[in-house]
Amino acid sequence: MESFAIGAGLFLFVGEVMADILQVAKSYANLLDVEYLILLGKKNKNILFSIIFKEMHFFHLAGFQYLKDLSQILTESREQIFRRILKCKLKKQIFESSEYYPKIKDRIDYLSYLEQIMDSNKTVFKYNPILEAFSAIKTDFLLKNEVKARNVFTFLSKDSENGKYFCRSFFPQIDKDYSAGQTNWTLLYKKKIKKSTGHETVLCDRLKK
Repeated sequence: MESFAIGAGLFLFVGEVMADILQVAKSYANLLDVEYLILLGKKNKNILFSIIFKEMHFFHLAGFQYLKDLSQILTESREQIFRRILKCKLKKQIFESSEYYPKIKDRIDYLSYLEQIMDSNKTVFKYNPILEAFSAIKTDFLLKNEVKARNVFTFLSKDSENGKYFCRSFFPQIDKDYSAGQTNWTLLYKKKIKKSTGHETVLCDRLKK
């Protein structure tokens, strides 16, 4: 059994890392009503930003863009595809029938832990795209967590419409460590907000003395 601290509490990773697409979609749906407020610090400089989640982003986080042989099936908007999964109108057997599904299976499995990853107080890295000049990932922040003895990377980008951040990409490490050479920022404060009720939970507060 593996665990990591969340604020004053403890979250436990238990069982095998196995999840089907419906289970992962339901887990992601819980985040649609959540916003995280995060304060980072480095060398007397602070950055305050919020992270939100939208239906449309699930498609890319799950890696559906790699299922090229399902392009005739996944023809609706990304929001509609997400909703159809939740309504069991797009079942896991459809996705698993793709010859490319093995390429995203690990991503699907670990995506079920996204909320726990966002809740954790693991290190947040400032992402420097100059160091990844040949990468297709255009992002601002990189989060690195360990789940079931494997590194998992979450990439955050800024939404130009509302100025808040969203999860642009997500995947467990295969070979390359994307955090190598990146500038490390200290997590000073993190708050989780349930948007529908306004309820707030402080997950980390290093500002108190």
